Amino acid sequence: MAAATMTADYTLRLSETERTHLLTFLEQGLRDKLIEEHRTEAPDFREHVHSQEAAMESLIAKLRRL
Repeated sequence: MAAATMTADYTLRLSETERTHLLTFLEQGLRDKLIEEHRTEAPDFREHVHSQEAAMESLIAKLRRL
C-alpha cells in the first residue's frame, strides 16, 4: 500500500528586503546546485540534486511573482 502524500500550504510574511535577500540566496544556491549536478557521476545522487534544483526553482519563481 502506497503512503498518501500530504502537502500543506504555508503563509510567510517577508519585508521587501527579506524577500530580496532570500531570492539572492536561492539564486546563488541554484547556481551552486547546477555546478554540483554537472560534476556528479552517481546517477542516484544526481537525481537527488536535480530534485533540490526543482524545489529551488519553484521557490524562486514564487518569490519573483511577489
